[in-house]
Amino acid sequence: MQASPRNHADFRLKGEAVGAVRALRSLGFRVFVVTNQPDLARGLLAPAEHERMMAALRAAVPVDDVAVCPHDDADGCECRKPRPGALLALAGRWKVDAAGSYMIGDSWKDMEAGRRAGCRTILVAGSGAQVGSADVAVESLGEAVRVIESELTQRTEGCMDFVRRFLEDARTIAASIDVATVEKMAQALAAIRERGGRLFFLGVGGGAGHASHAVNDFRKLAGLECYAPTDNVSELTARINDDGWDGCLAAWLQGSRLGARDGVFVFSVGGGDAEKQVSANLVKAVDLAKSVGATILGVVGRDGGHTARRGDAVLVIPTVDARLVTPHTEAFQAVIWHLLVSHPDVARHQTKWESVAAARAT
Repeated sequence: MQASPRNHADFRLKGEAVGAVRALRSLGFRVFVVTNQPDLARGLLAPAEHERMMAALRAAVPVDDVAVCPHDDADGCECRKPRPGALLALAGRWKVDAAGSYMIGDSWKDMEAGRRAGCRTILVAGSGAQVGSADVAVESLGEAVRVIESELTQRTEGCMDFVRRFLEDARTIAASIDVATVEKMAQALAAIRERGGRLFFLGVGGGAGHASHAVNDFRKLAGLECYAPTDNVSELTARINDDGWDGCLAAWLQGSRLGARDGVFVFSVGGGDAEKQVSANLVKAVDLAKSVGATILGVVGRDGGHTARRGDAVLVIPTVDARLVTPHTEAFQAVIWHLLVSHPDVARHQTKWESVAAARAT
């Protein structure tokens, strides 16, 4: 029998194929077959015979899809392995991440196509292909499945380790928070309210989302008149258009008649840096607040930047992992403002859930 079957009668499936595919599907994978069939172009394989073989394959093996390249070497198509076109087309059609996928095959062309598509490659050896052409070489399809299962387990354990480390970092940060600075912020907020001042929350990116949320909490629960420029997209974008990005927040504060009775509360990871031109809009806003005598508060990361240097009560979230400064800082910004809005000297009203629960308890 020739190496590649040319009629349905010669078509055979490896005994372990069905079990291997089912095992892969149970691990959460979609399973595709990608095959070169140049004998179609060469006239050596009748299309009807090929269709019968593919029908037999689909009937016996629970694959999701089959990609067939019917071209010869000279056709220069992108779907013929070792080119990755067929793999990339399947990934796009099925919304599959090629980087998280495996290419299992028994030839260097399979391995090269998988590598070009960004897949991890597993060579079923014994076909004459060089073992070095693959990420992993195995002796059987069943062994390939076991390799994948083992790697998934290791990946899951690695992710769980990351979760544990992240939460441990959170505990370390919480224990390292400068309590005196937080208390100073609480007293400053109470003083702003006492003298009839307003509180303006400033932030960009994630800080803008925090600002909007904090406005809601401090208005409703602390009885403070609060605003955030990022809540009014029309005005903010008009000021960006007219005053530029660097000056938009300062111009907004000027338009709000920021004065000495008021406060500015900054949510930022870096706190702004004039020399590096990072968050220059926050730098100019802080400078304006300083010039009119407004109280400057903030929760920032790293060394606090311009906000920490010029502010009156600015909390710098401790850095415990330089790779995670942003998520740690932004996470604790939410912790701190919820702490402040719940502080006995700042809070005026309970949240709805707690007030209802207290009423039921009595």
